[in-house]
Amino acid sequence: MLNPKLSKPAPENHRKSPQSVNILKKPHYPKTRKTPQISSIDKPRRGQREESFNWQEFLWKVQSLPWRKWIIEWIGITLLFGGSSLMAVGAWLSVKLISDPNAIVSFNQVLPGWTKFYISGNKSLKTLEQIKSSIKDEGFSSEKIFPLPNTKTDSGSDLLVPVMQEIASRGSLPCETPCREVLELRVYESVLSINQREGSQPYFRLANTLPLKGPAESFVIASTIDADRGSNQPLPLTGVSQFQGKVPKAGVWFTVSGQRLQNNKAIFYGEIVNYNPRKNYLSSMLRWKSAAGQAPIWQEMTGGGDPELLIEQTVGLDPDFDIYWIQPRKFILNPIKLEEISLSETPIEKKSYQDILRLARSGLWSPALALMKPLRANLMDKSQWSEKAEAQFNLIKFHAKITEAQAIASWASPSQKVLAGLIDGRWQESLDVFENNLSSTYDIVKLLENDTGRLTNRVDATLRVDRTEVNALAWGALILASQKGRRRAVSWLNRQPQTKKETKEKVGKLLDQLDAAVAENQTIQKQKTERSLR
Repeated sequence: MLNPKLSKPAPENHRKSPQSVNILKKPHYPKTRKTPQISSIDKPRRGQREESFNWQEFLWKVQSLPWRKWIIEWIGITLLFGGSSLMAVGAWLSVKLISDPNAIVSFNQVLPGWTKFYISGNKSLKTLEQIKSSIKDEGFSSEKIFPLPNTKTDSGSDLLVPVMQEIASRGSLPCETPCREVLELRVYESVLSINQREGSQPYFRLANTLPLKGPAESFVIASTIDADRGSNQPLPLTGVSQFQGKVPKAGVWFTVSGQRLQNNKAIFYGEIVNYNPRKNYLSSMLRWKSAAGQAPIWQEMTGGGDPELLIEQTVGLDPDFDIYWIQPRKFILNPIKLEEISLSETPIEKKSYQDILRLARSGLWSPALALMKPLRANLMDKSQWSEKAEAQFNLIKFHAKITEAQAIASWASPSQKVLAGLIDGRWQESLDVFENNLSSTYDIVKLLENDTGRLTNRVDATLRVDRTEVNALAWGALILASQKGRRRAVSWLNRQPQTKKETKEKVGKLLDQLDAAVAENQTIQKQKTERSLR
């Protein structure tokens, strides 16, 4: 039986119809057309209000993704560092402008073209005439001004301005009248200004300076007989010139130079300066001197893209050139340097290569080249020939070409012919000239007597490489006999290893010819003295 309390019918007004029950159980939604279940969002009908986007549901879906945490963290880090960077840049720019108001000019130069702004009322901006006037007010002068490439703006060329000071002229330091010394080089960068109009004078600002000081006198005259008289006082730099023609592609090249007279002969000296237009940077690359009195030149020797710098030191018939090539270095403002191609380094560890360098260092360029050619061909086939070895090869080849041309040239006297042959290491040919010109024997003896060591060094280098070179032995004995006498020459010859009897006999005959020429000259000089006393 049912419980009467539970089965008691509800009041009339609380009774629900079947329709009302259904309405309570099922929420009301607008009637829509049934569509395939591709999209969970239905477009509302016309006249009905579109429901607002459910951000809570969207965030819940994003948070349910497996990589949501990674994305959120990276977005936060990016915003954090981006904001910090902007604040740091703003702080740096503020401090920079407070400490250096002219920095705004540099800042303007690096902006893109469409964001550049004009600058007015800045005291660092000057026209060319104002630059010259300000240098004059400082007590200096500016002579020739050189245009420089402008890689940052289209406002015109930059300028290189030498700052000079008048000095007292001296007989040993030839220069133009009045004599001026270059104190520094200044780079002025072309900039935009609100005062600048089309056709008006361009404005510049000082971008870089390079103070200059000439080399010590002792450095300049080091290779002369009066080297001991040189002081440590710097010699003045009196002129600036720009290299023309084929020059290295890296920047713009200048030489700042001067002259020093020594025994009525001019010795050139100076500095090589490079300008990097990308950084507006001037740098001194090399301090140089030329005993031959020649300015440096650029000439392609190694077959690369850039030429090499040649500085001549030649005295007499013995060619001598300092050659420098461009090498990279780790320096942002100027990532290149000038490095000398030296024969003191041995890039290939072979005895035959060391012998070649020994001959070349003594001045025997042609014999060194003759030994180097087959070795180079062999090692190049094996890919063992280095870039530095190739540079040394070209250095030797360059000098050998000069000595060979001198040796085969026609000379006015047999003594000059002998000297050119000995410099080129032509021992046999030079002996033939000595033996076949009896009337010139004494002139050759005097040539050997006055040798300062360059011929002796050639003989020693040859005998170290080849002890059996008979003709070099003969010249070694002749040089020693001319300077120290026959007895010293014979003693030296007997100490040489592997000297055959035939060699000693041949050298003995040559020494007889030398002694006869000396005796004949002494007789002639005695007769002249007696005639003068009568």
